[in-house]
Amino acid sequence: MESSKSPVEPHLFTRLLKEKVWGGTQLSAALGLDLPFDGPLGETWELSDYPGEETLVRGGSMDGVSLRTLMEDHQEQILGRSQPSADGRFPLLVKFIDAGDDLSVQIHPPDGPKSPTGVGKTEAWYILDHDPGAVVICGLNEGTSKEVFENEAGSKRVRNHLAEVEVQRGDCVFVPAGQTHAIRTGVVLCEVQQTSDVTYRMYDWDRLGLDGKPRETHLQQALEVVDYDLGAAQPTRADFESGDGLRRSDLAECDYFRLHALKVGTEGGVLNTDGFAHTLAVVGGVGRVESCDNSFSARDLVYGDSVLLPGALDCVRLIGEGDEGMEILMGVAL
Repeated sequence: MESSKSPVEPHLFTRLLKEKVWGGTQLSAALGLDLPFDGPLGETWELSDYPGEETLVRGGSMDGVSLRTLMEDHQEQILGRSQPSADGRFPLLVKFIDAGDDLSVQIHPPDGPKSPTGVGKTEAWYILDHDPGAVVICGLNEGTSKEVFENEAGSKRVRNHLAEVEVQRGDCVFVPAGQTHAIRTGVVLCEVQQTSDVTYRMYDWDRLGLDGKPRETHLQQALEVVDYDLGAAQPTRADFESGDGLRRSDLAECDYFRLHALKVGTEGGVLNTDGFAHTLAVVGGVGRVESCDNSFSARDLVYGDSVLLPGALDCVRLIGEGDEGMEILMGVAL
């Protein structure tokens, strides 16, 4: 039964915590988390409509309602001009990742028959913290041949073909479907991606999983979706003009989303949605989101919070607090 309450307000969510063999301790410390498991924290899913992993609204008039229910009862208002995923889900998923160890060498399929769900996975990483000299793998070395790569992709010899990219805080690395990649040890990042969890592992560094057994790999499926025309990633650095107010740096754009970094000073500024659903992940500092027309109460925002702005919400006012203000990774669902 459709709810009589209006969903046209910012929605914060209760995060989902993911134990991973490659997880670390930096993220849980930064977020002040009391973990419900003994192993390391690898990911937090902050905003998700993935089947069985739907996040719940935290606070506001829709408190406790899942993003799935919002989409089922209020899709037109939630999406506005944005399009749902191919399977009718909210199209973007936001997560934080803490690589205490190397993630597997992996790849994601595009939309279509090479994905078991029909939905592919294109994503982008925004680097939040890292060990000195940290790198990510994103792409293959120039001149890598299909024949040689297929023979070596499932063994440690795959390392000979992987393009390592040095990263710093504020870098954005765009990872389209078909791009071979791996987040390496010591990197903490925020990821905006298609709503999908299809990952094909090629090589997992000869380690054991949390259960003491080798983790499953998917070499044949992975090799079927490698795009050899994609070169090594070239990170885009968030670059803000000086001043207060609301400043934006453009990071990435694809068929599924546009990605921007926002720097919000104490003077704040108005953010217009132009009718598209937006995701806002707080990746630095603190602040708040306010109504442009007094239709909802102001919401305090801290590091790690993720907010959904429905497409039917014309605008909000963002205010930073303290000396550093607030930094936001903004995804625009297309």
